[in-house]
Amino acid sequence: MGQQPPDSPASGWGQFPDTVLRFRSRPSSSSSSSLVIDLRNRVDIDTRIALRGIGIEQSFGILSAQEPMGLPQSKDVDARLAASLKTEVAALGARHVHLDACSPDGSHCERSIAIVLDLESLVALAYRYNQLAIFWFDGEEFWIVPVRSSNARLRLPVSA
Repeated sequence: MGQQPPDSPASGWGQFPDTVLRFRSRPSSSSSSSLVIDLRNRVDIDTRIALRGIGIEQSFGILSAQEPMGLPQSKDVDARLAASLKTEVAALGARHVHLDACSPDGSHCERSIAIVLDLESLVALAYRYNQLAIFWFDGEEFWIVPVRSSNARLRLPVSA
């Protein structure tokens, strides 16, 4: 993943700005492949149409329960955390879709959930799972929003 200059606002976020989102749902307009969004690129109209195709027509957040505080866990612990988050999100009754948030080369992925919910509620949910940040889509652009991090909120992509 790309390195940010030491004085860049993105430098404190490590690998977060380089995340590739691999949605498990297939957009209704595409029968052959799942939606993939590379957060290193601007969101274009085709991506917005594809998001609508999987039922997300407004702002939403993406969070994972895995790797609390950015610390790797055993596969069993990560699986339990992901299952707990899945159950909690289902109980909310909010529109949601499952995805994997991955490094560009796919060597690291975290099971994640995109949830149509207000930002404050999403941050509170991520806080309960000891997450450093969430991704937030405001309808136009993605952001990294701190949860248990002192880093500033960051608009993506950082290099565009």
